[in-house]
Amino acid sequence: KQLYEGRVREAVVSTQSTGVDVMQVLQYGVIAGLQLLLILVDITLNTASEHFRSDVLILLVLYIVQDVCLVLALIVLFLVFFNTYVFKAGFVSILIRKFIATIVVTIIYLALCLGLHVWAMKLRWGRGEDYYIWDEGKDGFLILYVCQRAGSVLYYFFYKRTTLRLGDPNYYKDSVLLRQH
Repeated sequence: KQLYEGRVREAVVSTQSTGVDVMQVLQYGVIAGLQLLLILVDITLNTASEHFRSDVLILLVLYIVQDVCLVLALIVLFLVFFNTYVFKAGFVSILIRKFIATIVVTIIYLALCLGLHVWAMKLRWGRGEDYYIWDEGKDGFLILYVCQRAGSVLYYFFYKRTTLRLGDPNYYKDSVLLRQH
């Protein structure tokens, strides 16, 4: 308990010297944890969807949960943007310029996931458990599958990088960075 209180005191002192509120630090930790949890859920669902490919109903639920988590991740990202001092000061173009890659990659990845999920369910629905969708020579489906998996790696990289970059205290207070623009 004393160690915990000492660390909290150190965090308070360090945040007071930088001009960042303790509540902002705690809030960032919670939101960053949520964002990283959403990435972990997406990785898990991408993996689990291959293990449950024979049960169409479970697969449908997994796909819906994954798509909802992606939409939620995009909403959380924009809420973090809206919470920054840069946004509140009206310099939205700075945020867009710095994080456009993440926004675009996230939207493209969501579109790839939706397309793959709809196509996979169309191929699997109403077929037997032993039905194997790769036997039909669906080259377009294979290309979409590979693009979605490759896009997932880009999504994880950019989303995590943005989560960590938004932890910079300069986004939450008036700073030299903001005055230069």
